[in-house]
Amino acid sequence: MFLPLAAWLGMISWQPIAPVVMLLLANCILNVPYWYAGRRAGFPLSHFYVHWGIDLVILTSIVYALGGIDVPLVQFAYLVMILVSALFVSQRTAFFLATGATVAYSTLGLIEMMGIVPSRPGMWAHHYSTEIRVFIIGTSVVFFYVFAYLAGTLSELLRQANEELSSTRALVQEQNRLLEDRVRERTRDLEARTLELQERTEELEELVHIVTHDLQNVAVASTETARKLVELDGPQLSTRGQRYADRLIRDCRLMATMLRNLLEVVSQTEVAEHREHVDVAAVVAEAVARAHTAVENKHIQITVGDLPPVAAEYQKIHHVFENLLTNACKYVGDKPLACIEIGGSAHNGTVEYFVRDNGVGIDATQLDRIFQLYHRAPDQTVGGVVQEGHGIGLAVVKRIVQRYGGRIWVESVPGEGTCFRVSFPREEKDPV
Repeated sequence: MFLPLAAWLGMISWQPIAPVVMLLLANCILNVPYWYAGRRAGFPLSHFYVHWGIDLVILTSIVYALGGIDVPLVQFAYLVMILVSALFVSQRTAFFLATGATVAYSTLGLIEMMGIVPSRPGMWAHHYSTEIRVFIIGTSVVFFYVFAYLAGTLSELLRQANEELSSTRALVQEQNRLLEDRVRERTRDLEARTLELQERTEELEELVHIVTHDLQNVAVASTETARKLVELDGPQLSTRGQRYADRLIRDCRLMATMLRNLLEVVSQTEVAEHREHVDVAAVVAEAVARAHTAVENKHIQITVGDLPPVAAEYQKIHHVFENLLTNACKYVGDKPLACIEIGGSAHNGTVEYFVRDNGVGIDATQLDRIFQLYHRAPDQTVGGVVQEGHGIGLAVVKRIVQRYGGRIWVESVPGEGTCFRVSFPREEKDPV
């Protein structure tokens, strides 16, 4: 392509390169029937050998037209064919092309040195001696075969690497397919078991709800019956009978309370669906007002800080803070400077609240069990007074918090105080 362009620009004459251009055009024209014939036959290897043989003849004719073996570095034209055959076919084919190039190039040099064909000084005026020509032909032949060996070896290595890569890729794809099948199977099993567990849980919750509700009715009826017995026939009862009747009323009321608490625990296990804007500051203010008796009796100083709002149910959030405040008032003890601090903050997509007191604190062995249902610390004596309770309140609080995707935890040092912390995920619509 460079030679026609140079002739068109006037850099060289058209006459010396005319045969070269004609040979190049002939080669391009021959490629058309080559391609159609190869396509119809499925491109067999024999067609390539014929094609390359003709290309060698044309290439050698072009070399002769350019000036023969006296043209420097003309051997690289043969190397291109050897390289292509090595990369796209095999090392054996590369050696075949090297042999063809040897025959063609050696024949050209031989007939030039014997004077069978005249040299073409129009393109290359310099001519080597016979000894130099023999040396050029010999080194070219050696280089053809060395290049065929190197190119063929590299091609084989690349081909083996590609085969290994394809094999490895196929193995990885098969393993991925097996893994995906196994994951799908395990997922189906897990979904089926989850659905079964959910159904059983719902059935159990419904059963507990029904039984608890019915037992609560019985407990209320028993309490009322015992109360009427004492009211109507109390004077006729002996002192022991009066004591037993009072104990019966107290136990029936306790059973009704425990059943009511258990029913409340069961009702808090579902996922919360209803959410509304809850002014936590107003909730805490109401809880503090309801705890005024304990606050005044123990001279508790209550400090309320920032309390960001949250998206939840007002009654549920009120239950959480009322329970935590009641616990703080209960276990603050009889310290002369009893303090309770309530506050909160919003950060990193969550809202967090705390209720901190400087009371008796909680033993470290009880921290992990404090939210368990019906669990109470062994020592419930504060300031010489045994604190009443059933181990329900904090369990209910934990379930309420979990309903809204939150969590609750406690930090405490015995003798220094306790801090309950509650966090909820903040939705985008939650105001800050």
